[in-house]
Amino acid sequence: MTTMKAVLVGTILAATLASPVLAAAGDACLQNNRIWGWQAVDQRTLLVTDVSYKRYTVHLTGGCIGLKTYATATMVFTPKTSLGCLSQGDKISFDSPGLGPMSCFVTTVEAGVPSTPPAK
Repeated sequence: MTTMKAVLVGTILAATLASPVLAAAGDACLQNNRIWGWQAVDQRTLLVTDVSYKRYTVHLTGGCIGLKTYATATMVFTPKTSLGCLSQGDKISFDSPGLGPMSCFVTTVEAGVPSTPPAK
């Protein structure tokens, strides 16, 4: 009985520790605390680089008016959890010099850079 409990606890612990790694292997996992820089492609698309120099494409809802114009603005990423991956519904904010605080929300996060330029 004691051996069975030890095996069960070990299995649960291993599954818990492996879950974030396995989830990140299949999906793009851009963590808020690992973001190094960003570049706006247009008002609804960001190219984000993390500290490991991996690039991600982040698609946004409307609301980030002037995002491409104010490329030097400080961007604040607000995910649901501080160590979680940036995902749909997470908030992105920046201060537009002419318009004040702006915010929009993430629709999708993809690993890599888009192969085709966005439509105008």
